[in-house]
Parts: sequence; C-alpha cells; structure tokens
Amino acid sequence: MRLQLTFWLLLASAGSARAQTSFASKVQLYVDNDHTQVVSPLVRAQADVTPTTNVTAAYVVDIVTSASIDLVTQASARTIHDVRHQGSLGASQILREWSVSGGYVYSTENDYASHGVNAGLERRLFNNNTTLAGGYSLSANKVGRAGDLSFSRDLQVQTFGGTWTQILTPMLATQVVYTFAAADGYQASPYRFVPVRPSRGDLARLWVPESDPLQRYKNALTVGANLYLGSDTSLQGDYRFYLDSWDIRSHTFQVRYLVDFSEKIEIRVRNRFYTQSAATFYRGNYEELLTFMTIDRELGALWSEMFGGKLGWKVIPTLELEAKAELFYFSYADFAALPSRTGANIALGATLTY
Repeated sequence: MRLQLTFWLLLASAGSARAQTSFASKVQLYVDNDHTQVVSPLVRAQADVTPTTNVTAAYVVDIVTSASIDLVTQASARTIHDVRHQGSLGASQILREWSVSGGYVYSTENDYASHGVNAGLERRLFNNNTTLAGGYSLSANKVGRAGDLSFSRDLQVQTFGGTWTQILTPMLATQVVYTFAAADGYQASPYRFVPVRPSRGDLARLWVPESDPLQRYKNALTVGANLYLGSDTSLQGDYRFYLDSWDIRSHTFQVRYLVDFSEKIEIRVRNRFYTQSAATFYRGNYEELLTFMTIDRELGALWSEMFGGKLGWKVIPTLELEAKAELFYFSYADFAALPSRTGANIALGATLTY
C-alpha cells in the first residue's frame, strides 16, 4: 500500500512566514465497511527563525489493518498489518512582496518508499488584494511487494500548480487553482489480480496481474469563494473539475460553514459531493485478455457524499483543542464485489502556540 502526498500542501507552503511558533499533535482514525482501519498519529512544529523566515517539520505514522476486497487475490482472502512513516521538512522566506518556499518529504513502508521535493513562489500585488502563487513538486517512488524481494518497480510524479487569490470586497474573496500532474511508471497494485471469465457469475478461467498504462496526465481546475456573512460567520464554497489521460472526468462540489460562537469556540460544518466517470480500460468483467486490465474500483464510475463537522476550543490564548468527525458514502456503478462503501474519519488534536 502506498502513502500519497497532496499537492495542496505545496501551494500552502508558498505563503508568508507566520509570526508565531507552534507545536501541533493529532490522532486520526479511519474506518470503513470494507474491513479497513487506519490510526494516524501526527506531530508538526513550525517556528520563526527570523521575522521573515519560517521553518516547519512534521512526522506522521499510519497504522493500517485491512482485509479489503482489494486484497482478495485468486479467491484467497488476506489480512494485512502495515505501518507507514512519513517525515517532512520545509522552509519559507518573505522577500518584500515575494515569498519563496521549499521542502523535502520522505515516506516508507514495507513495500513502498518515496522521496519528494517541492518549491513554491508567491507574489502579493495591489495592497495585498491580489496574490499569485506557483509551485512544483517531484516525487520519486519505489514500489515493492511484501514477501517478494524480486519485485521492484519505479514511479515518478511531477506536479505543477498555480493559484490566483483575489479579494473583491471586504466581505468576499475568490480563488482559482490549476494543477497539472504527470506520472510515469508502475501505477497498478502488485496485490491485485484480475479474473478472466465469461460472466461475473462464472468461475475464473485464469487470473492475471493488474496492468495499468505507465503514463498518466492529470488536469484539475478549482474555483472557490469565501463570503463573510457577519456576526462571526462565513460561507465557503468551491467546485473542482478533473480530467486525465485515462479519460476519467470528475466533478467535486464542496460547501463549508464556519461560525465563531465566542472568542474560544469555533464550529465548522462541511459537505462534499463527488462524481466521476470510468477509465477507458476499466471493465466490470473481462471476458478476454486485454493490454490493460484492472479491478481497482476507484478507476470505475462512482459517486460519493461526505458530511462532517469540526469543533475548535481555545482553552487559553496559547492552547487550542480540536475534534473532528466526518461520515462518508461511496457508490460504485460497476463493481459487484463491493457496490457501496461507508465509513468515518474521526480526529482529536491540540495546538500549542507561543
């Protein structure tokens, strides 16, 4: 199993250095009805070296237990226990109206290793009412298979992104984000084998290793807005369109409502809807051998809904606690082994600022 990094972190790191030093700790629990559980403790620290220079460091562990349908290989069920480690370092520097940033990320598990570097540049214009930012990241990955030392595959991912943030009025701000990613290398799962059979109800004539194209090019455009409603409340919304070279097209709609009940209590409610089409080579059943074959349900047509909330409590000026709970539902249009999936994300955390 692999630990994936989010490019949003790169774009966020291109911002101004913060005028504070803080330490954050969080534990997150993921569970679903596909027999997967992930416990993820995280620690993160950031500090101002100078008034214009900021450094960050973070470490997260994912403790995974899974008997997912993805691990059903040639009709034999498996349960895995895995531990993933990820460490990251970053720095940002303010140069008048400019900000520059960079970072390094390393993650490892028993069958996967990844080295990543990133860089960002930001320019503030028109009395800080306009902000333009760009970023680049490179990830070099080594894919293995547990118990098979002879299996080793490479995957390289490059990501480019740009952001335009505009304050239109004292009450309204908008943002446009575009990202392009190019992946080259092994992108299948070494644990998934695809059955070949006349129909879904028949026994498989043979099982073949999953095979995906070696290249994949991804485009994503996000448009969002943040509206201040008064009385310490705000409404945020965004829409994301995604298209890749495997012909997957997706639409994401997200709304967030934030309320400050007092100087100490903040509540955030979030709802997210997602829908996508299938990759050109995805089939619910393969009757014959094809060049590319997969039983990855995430490459088929699906839709999902997520709803949740987060509570923040500033106990004292230097200590803030948070609790988050989110429920989700996935519906798979052409995956008979698991037509739907439900689950939850639960997190508890604390941030100390001084």
